[in-house]
Amino acid sequence: MRQKPPIHITLLICLVLYITVWHAIRLFASIAWSYMLKVYEPGFLPLYIAITGALWCLSGAFLLWSMWRGWRWTRKTLLTVSSLYVQTRMRANWPFDLVLTVILLAFAVFIVLEPRNKIYFERETYERKS
Repeated sequence: MRQKPPIHITLLICLVLYITVWHAIRLFASIAWSYMLKVYEPGFLPLYIAITGALWCLSGAFLLWSMWRGWRWTRKTLLTVSSLYVQTRMRANWPFDLVLTVILLAFAVFIVLEPRNKIYFERETYERKS
């Protein structure tokens, strides 16, 4: 019987799941509303929304699978992907976006680098299946 992931990793899995679902909705909405987006935002915006939604949805699905399986390279991949997840669009509430992004990034880094959780990612495949 496979061991369940610790609660901290479960919370991180939920966070990655939320972001993945958000970008899946963004992808499908850009496809479904592509005509309206082209009418009100001519140019590359509909294509950009679809491409970035697909990219983050696929990377999130990959991270979810690797986190659930507890693969050793998941820690490095999670740190890389979470550091690349930056909202570059300046909005009226950019300070809130910045603080929330920093908090969530700090949470992910803390969970990944915590020694107790590091053990979960460092186990070999034969140890996970017992």
